Amino acid sequence: MISAERFPKTTTEFIETLDSESFKAFLHALSQEKKNPDRLISITLPIAPIDPLVALEQHSSEEDKFYWDHPVNKISISAAGKVSELRATGQNRFDEISEKTNKLKKRISAYTSVTHNMAGPLFLGGYSFGDHNVGKIWKRFGAARFVLPEWILVKSGHRHMLTLILERKSKAIHDIYMEIIERVTDFLNISGRHALPAPAINGNQNILCNMQSAFDKPTWLDRVDRAKDLIHEKAFEKIVLARSVKLKSKHNLNPTLLSYHLREKYPECYNFIIQIDKETSFIGATPERLASFEDGTFKTEGLAGSTSRGKSASEDAALAQSLLDSHKDRIEHQFVVRAIDNSLAPYSYRVEHPNKPQIKKLNNVQHLFTPISATIKSGVKIHDLVQQLHPTPAVGGFPRENAVPFIQEIEQIERGWYAAPVGWYNLNGCGEFAVAIRSALLHKNNAHLFAGCGIVGDSDPESEWQETLMKFQPITTALNEL
Repeated sequence: MISAERFPKTTTEFIETLDSESFKAFLHALSQEKKNPDRLISITLPIAPIDPLVALEQHSSEEDKFYWDHPVNKISISAAGKVSELRATGQNRFDEISEKTNKLKKRISAYTSVTHNMAGPLFLGGYSFGDHNVGKIWKRFGAARFVLPEWILVKSGHRHMLTLILERKSKAIHDIYMEIIERVTDFLNISGRHALPAPAINGNQNILCNMQSAFDKPTWLDRVDRAKDLIHEKAFEKIVLARSVKLKSKHNLNPTLLSYHLREKYPECYNFIIQIDKETSFIGATPERLASFEDGTFKTEGLAGSTSRGKSASEDAALAQSLLDSHKDRIEHQFVVRAIDNSLAPYSYRVEHPNKPQIKKLNNVQHLFTPISATIKSGVKIHDLVQQLHPTPAVGGFPRENAVPFIQEIEQIERGWYAAPVGWYNLNGCGEFAVAIRSALLHKNNAHLFAGCGIVGDSDPESEWQETLMKFQPITTALNEL
């Protein structure tokens, strides 16, 4: 195996890396196979350092782009193109995606010179909040959609690797070899290209020229009261209500520019782009991990209970302590942790987490936070765990089976992929998903923003309204900085 630190910097050096005996053996094995037009070829090699967001921004494709970045965890992924697409709908959509992945796996011949759990093909995408995606603005996303891209660029710490997915078709081995050279050369040249100019516009002239809410404040406050009435009637103990606003710009919105601003201000968050076509994408900077699975170790977290950041160190500390002491927020948070414990128990040998929540501080908000880990039983797949956890009480309610059916009735908005699982997984059982909150659906010059808050018996409707305004801030601020 070639060390990821010994990356090729020029086309000549790259060709030398392909002169290894292992790669020659891989090509020879391909040449001996009966030509199969459905065969897919995956090649993973080390590459000179490139910011994955730069690669995505400068890539010519205008459809099927994906970006995933967590600066604190030092993981960044970009990908584009579409070799294959997996879709599913209904209650069995998680199982269907898993089954379709297994079928596709049989068609892939993979080579890697990088020893890393993220080397090789990655499937990128997500699920909708509900089993059936019926909203007009979300139509192209579907209830479950994952793409096997043409290229995947991964930055993990100081290591950089590029995976290319090629269609075998009836190509000769020499033609496949030359296609690899051509496509990698394109990436090697990215770092030497001139920077793309940002749009020559000022934020104050560009965004928020028109803002529409799905319904007015009094209507939403009434809906919070309606939820509280149901809680007092013992219909459920907690429900999460979201609302949406639509912002209109004078110019089409650029998802990579927005993500650039979001990752600078929210390095503790998962910054993501799921671009369906040149006019439509789903972006966000979410603080909430849903599922991370590697070598039998599973990580998730409870994230519920919020307050603002202080204007001074003392005020910030006082707000954090007030959150820790809040009876309402501690109850709301405990619902989440208890539900995750119960969801993971059938799939785990053990589940571990602190007895008391911690504070997670973001740029504009701080949350009650409990890290949770589990040792997973043999044979359990990441889609099993995602299905079991989604939606957590942090975005749905508690008990889930009682609260979630009321969400659409009370909210009267189409969540689509908001508050749903988005992320990636590979053929080795590894993967990571986040909960798509602090997010927006972009279409042409329109941005549909979503924010929600947990309602319990002693919730104050006015405070909950203010909380949604606070949760809109990451996206509205990024829009105004374009």
